[in-house]
This record gives sequence, structure tokens and C-alpha cells, in this order.
Amino acid sequence: MYLKNINALNIFNTKIIFNNNPEKQKEKKEHEIEKAESYARFKVHKNIYKDDPSTLCTSFDLEKVLNTPYAQSMLLCYSKKLAVYNLCIYENRSRKVFSYYWDESNGKRGAKEIASILHKYIQSVEARGNRNLHVTRLLLYCDCCPGQNRNRTVLAMLHSSLQECKNIDTIQINFLLTGHTYMPVNTVHFTVFATARQEPAPFAVERLNYEDFYRWDSVSDKYFKGNLTGKISKIRIMTFRKEKQSVKYKITMNPTSASFDVEVQSKTKVSLLPCYRSQLPISNAKYDDLVKLCVDKVILNCFKHEFVNISRATNVKDCLPESHIEDCDN
Repeated sequence: MYLKNINALNIFNTKIIFNNNPEKQKEKKEHEIEKAESYARFKVHKNIYKDDPSTLCTSFDLEKVLNTPYAQSMLLCYSKKLAVYNLCIYENRSRKVFSYYWDESNGKRGAKEIASILHKYIQSVEARGNRNLHVTRLLLYCDCCPGQNRNRTVLAMLHSSLQECKNIDTIQINFLLTGHTYMPVNTVHFTVFATARQEPAPFAVERLNYEDFYRWDSVSDKYFKGNLTGKISKIRIMTFRKEKQSVKYKITMNPTSASFDVEVQSKTKVSLLPCYRSQLPISNAKYDDLVKLCVDKVILNCFKHEFVNISRATNVKDCLPESHIEDCDN
């Protein structure tokens, strides 16, 4: 009861300070306007396929860490678990879901991993279609997480990948307002826990390993070195066009707002290097716990080999999964 009263008092005091601060009131009003414009823009794009079948609107999001194994056993409460990451991509036109997952022994969950998966997805979209219809414009929606989505590594990958396409001529990425994403892909995460989806189709699931991730950050050094400093955190929309050595960005989703140009500084084709040359080791303590779960039959024998063959090392510190929020301008 005491803590509830303290929290209520803090909220009350915050409201008083907020209401007496004209600058805070102005920020709130601008935030509400931007929220409405973001919602209106996304709503239009989700249904754009009805008027323009060659445009594909897609949203993507990285699910919270899936601690594995997951079962109804008290032994799991006292055991270290393997962190599994899952990036889901949802297409509004077909309602198809593409799930790319990997565990902590095969990669981290930073910008290089996200960029590698998006590149793989763009290649799959490029390969679709028939003689009369191809996707020519790809619209991407995601949250503003700087450590994974809104950074120079992902932006450089999008421009570089577009130059390799023959059918897609435009890629646009839209960063939704923090706290107001409302993306269809968010509902996919619940379905993962609840039950397998059958309509309109089951999820297309692909398991990734360390060989699937590349050093897209090396490409970003050649693309935007210097001329995006301090600007990335403000970007709401960025549009890439094929064979254009400049990209356009906007800092608001207001349809009448001005756009700005960013020059691509280098046309040099950079060879992609792999992020990892082998599996990433986990800590000995985590490995021992996983093996014990196998011995105690908490992990079924049919899955035992996936855990006992994981690389481990004595110099690896076991820690909480890294945050998906980073206060940096990559």
C-alpha cells in the first residue's frame, strides 16, 4: 500500500510539472500529431496492394529472447537456459509470415545479424513473381531501435542490396514512433507461444547458423562515412532508388514535410566478410546446466544432441541477454 501511494504521488507531481511547462506541452502536442500521421501512413500502405499490386508492404520485428528449453518443470527455474532469437517478417498483402531464428551459439542480435536477414529476405522477394508481375517497390516498417534497425549498417545494406536487384527499383524503410508501433507482426509473437497458425498458411520458418551472418558494417563505412553523423536518430523515412547515388530521408511522417538528400560517398563494391568463422561458445556453467537437463530427461532425447554439441569455453562470462535498446547513433 505504501509503494502504491508513493507511485500515485509521483505520477501526480509529474502531471503538475508537465502541465506548468509550456515546452513539455508543445512536445506532447507534436508527439500526438506525429503519432496520428504515422498511423495514417501505415494504414494506407497496408492496403496499397489493392491499387498497386507491384508494391509490397512488410513489417518486421525481433521477438523478445526465447529462453530454451521451455517446459513445465521446476528444474528449469534453477537452470541456465539457451537464448534463442527470432526475427519475424509479416507481409500485409499475403499475410504470410517468415520466421528466421538462431541461438546465441550462432550469433548475436545486433545490426549485422538484422541486416543479413533482411538481405536474405530482399533476395527472396526479388526472385518472386511471374512474367507479368514482379514486386518493384518494397515498403518496410519497423521500430526505432538504434542497435538493430535504425543504424548505418542496415541503411547501407538496403542501398547495396537494391543495386543487385533487377525487378525491385525502390526500397523504403519507415521507422514507427516509439511506443506506437501497432505492427501486425507484433501479433505473430503471441501466436508463437499460443499455437501453430494454419490460416492463411503456416509460418515459413528458417533456422540460421553462424555462416548466415555477414559484416555489413564494413559496407556502411564506405557508404555513409561522416555525412550521416547525428542524423540517424532523427530519421523517420528513408527511400532508396536503384542506380541513384543519393538517398532521401524525412524526419517526420507528415506527407507535406521536406525531404533531405544524403550522398553515397563510394561506388566501390565491398566484399562481404563473415561475422563468425565458427560457433560462439557459451559459458561452462550454462553448458553444464543444459547437459543436466538432458540427463534428467527434461530435454527429450531427440533434442539432446542439439545441446550437448554446443561449443563452450571457460573464459565466457554468463550474463543476461543484451538489451535491444542502445542509446547510440550508429
